[in-house]
Amino acid sequence: MKMQAVRTQVAAMVHASVLPNSLERMRHERFILTRLLVGAVALGLAPAYLAWRGTLGGLEAAVIVAAALPLLAVVVLSRTGRLDIAHCMSAAALALFVGALSGMTGGAGSPLLLWLAAVPAEAMFFGSRPYVSRASAIAALTLGSVVALDHLGLFAGQARWADGMMPVLVTVAILQAMIVAIGFLRRRGEELREHRASDQRAQLLLDHVGDLVTWHDAGGAVVFANDAARSLAGAEPRELHGRGLFERVHVADRPLFLKALSDAAHGAGSAIACFRTLFVPHGDQEQQRPVSLWLEMHAHRIETAGPNDSAAVVCVMRDITARRAQEEERARGHAEAVKASDIKGRFLATVSHELRTPLNAIIGFSEMLSGEEQQGWLDAQKRLEYARIIHSSGHHLLDVVNTLLDISKIESGTMTIEQEPLDLAEMTRDCCALMALRAEAGEIALERVVGPDLPPVLGDRRALKQVMINLLSNAIKFTPVGGRVMFAVVRDGDMIDLSVSDTGIGISASDLPRLGDPFFQAKGSYDRAYEGTGLGLSVVRGLVGLHGGRLSVESAPGVGTRVAVRLPVGGVADASEPVRIATFARAPRRGLETKAPFRLTA
Repeated sequence: MKMQAVRTQVAAMVHASVLPNSLERMRHERFILTRLLVGAVALGLAPAYLAWRGTLGGLEAAVIVAAALPLLAVVVLSRTGRLDIAHCMSAAALALFVGALSGMTGGAGSPLLLWLAAVPAEAMFFGSRPYVSRASAIAALTLGSVVALDHLGLFAGQARWADGMMPVLVTVAILQAMIVAIGFLRRRGEELREHRASDQRAQLLLDHVGDLVTWHDAGGAVVFANDAARSLAGAEPRELHGRGLFERVHVADRPLFLKALSDAAHGAGSAIACFRTLFVPHGDQEQQRPVSLWLEMHAHRIETAGPNDSAAVVCVMRDITARRAQEEERARGHAEAVKASDIKGRFLATVSHELRTPLNAIIGFSEMLSGEEQQGWLDAQKRLEYARIIHSSGHHLLDVVNTLLDISKIESGTMTIEQEPLDLAEMTRDCCALMALRAEAGEIALERVVGPDLPPVLGDRRALKQVMINLLSNAIKFTPVGGRVMFAVVRDGDMIDLSVSDTGIGISASDLPRLGDPFFQAKGSYDRAYEGTGLGLSVVRGLVGLHGGRLSVESAPGVGTRVAVRLPVGGVADASEPVRIATFARAPRRGLETKAPFRLTA
């Protein structure tokens, strides 16, 4: 773990200009790591040597300077990315170190001069032939300097042997090291050219596939991306390196993205994940119109990767936006089919009940009337009562059929309205008169409120009358004995606010969002069933939409309900679609006040 942490720190010191080239990056990392180790060890021993030695001589000071130069080379490389300059400094440090030790052990005759051959030999591990040539020149210059200084007598008093032969041996060693290094580099160059040709073929293949291919290290950072990055991530391939790809993944999908990489790198070896990328395409920066794509990622661990390899996971990402849209469309279609089936089931159950009840009454009482001629046990009052029941049941059947026809026309968009100036005050009076008997039968107080200065309203008389009757009918039906229903019409600017408020059982918050759905009947706080098809508010919603109005419902269980319709005074130019009902899960104002001055009329 410590070694991995050290490698991570070394990788962070590599200059950004060499990150796209994996081979060059590895050379920089190896150079930095070895120079840091050598410099740290040498400088770590320096204090102990100073404590033992005391005052330093010139050659000893040169040894310490040579030990510190590799650290300076690391700084230069990390700041500039110039490996050639850094290597020259490192080769000079090694040559200075060998030259100083040779001066301390005999000058031109010291056997340590043979170590100058290591300067060009070491260069072949970090560079090409120019690196070896420069290192050989530095070693030769150091040898010449040692020989010259020795002839000047600066190394007098040191141990001496083979004065004439040692420079020759060192020169031969340097030349041999240089030849071996150049031969080695030549063979490696041929191998690298072959590898580069193979890499170019692979790169050409990767750049012409439509999928985004990325390589990641063990920490998830991108170390390679192909040209598909431009179309699938809105960035150049180099911009995805490091955290570039992660930053373009949708925030909500980032945990899934990281988990897939982790499972591939440290878990089962492969993982699949679908996520979204969010980016602004190149050339569209001014408009700032973000693009979101769905990508399917297949991540696989590189089984042959060693601990020192930069790439641990390879990922292939494919654009599945179109496929995802088709799947969502199929899901919506399935949901709509299920909803339609549910509506059909409710329709059959509700309509069969609504038709069967009056039909049973019609058939039963008509049979009694037809059989009474033979038996003669019905008096005139009973016959009149049964005839009225049959008449009422027939009208109920007609109302159910008419409501179904209205809903069908509204849903299909074939229903039209004939607009004319209407006196809403007169219409409200007529509707209240029609519903008065039903309110009296249920012992419910029915009140009408008409605001001052109501203007004529452009609208369809039959449609608006049906809206008023449906709202009043619902309010009376769901208001218990002793309750109150208020019908108010007031002006609000260029709009007419028509509202029906009651002190009925109210509607629960869970049922409010479904109001207006065909055949839906909300349950009140008493949880008891009520007669009706559940189409009244659906018809109101459609008719209000045809008039360009708005519809809102405010209710709470046990408090009551207020249904408000806002209509434009000047009518509507084109027929509109059924309006969306605005619902509020809170109690209406007690007292059933209206929000504008009004007068109470009979």
